[in-house]
Amino acid sequence: MAKLVAAVATPHAPMLPQQVAQAPGQLKAEALMGEVRRRLEAAAPDVIIVVASDHFTNFFYNNLPQFCVGVVESAEGPSETYCVMPRRKIRGDTGLARGLLNHGLNAGFDLAIAQELRLDHSVVVPLHFVAPSEDIPVVPFYINGLAPPLPLARRCYALGQNIRRFIEQWDSDQRVALLASGSISLEVGGPQVGWTDEPWVATVVDHLGRGAYRNLARRATEKRMTAAGNVSGELLCWIAVTGAMGDTRPSFLETDGGSGYAAWDLV
Repeated sequence: MAKLVAAVATPHAPMLPQQVAQAPGQLKAEALMGEVRRRLEAAAPDVIIVVASDHFTNFFYNNLPQFCVGVVESAEGPSETYCVMPRRKIRGDTGLARGLLNHGLNAGFDLAIAQELRLDHSVVVPLHFVAPSEDIPVVPFYINGLAPPLPLARRCYALGQNIRRFIEQWDSDQRVALLASGSISLEVGGPQVGWTDEPWVATVVDHLGRGAYRNLARRATEKRMTAAGNVSGELLCWIAVTGAMGDTRPSFLETDGGSGYAAWDLV
């Protein structure tokens, strides 16, 4: 059977690669990404399931799934042009992706499927920092964390539990890692740009550190997440990953403003 060997979580600020390139060794975010990378590499995964929110690159209001599995041979990006980002081409794992899709459907999750994808910064930026090699296959798994109405946090938590069950029954010897992409408190293009909801960040970090994942899912209502910034629903990607963690607490957990960085060791 396959084995879940690690999980990590990072933000995906699109300008971060350029900022790090212009000031190497000077940014806290670079050091935190480096620590996450070291822990992920120590787990030596054979495949990474990236749980992220699409930023209207593949989906828009006329067709916006709450959950979608990328069953792709390959994909590349980013498609955005508003800042300099590294190009990335991923090699998919269609067997594992389709198995995950079918397992979720059979468990009662109405998962969408995308057999063609364009990557945006939510996938490219974390992989650039924590899994720079293009040799490891990637399965994109999208959760709508941006456009109301958002999926329920407790549903995302249950989805993470289902992903763990799928991995443990998957007929393969693959070592699987999860990567959650998103911020805890972030406003983009709105009146609160530059502001961080520090009480909410502290609440989230406290729950994560204690392994109180179910309670965090109860606390993370759409109203509360949106109050922390207009794209703070990206926390749902983290919550989905915590659903796969069982009683395991993060071995690494730090913040930088409204951004969080975490790693769970499962081997």
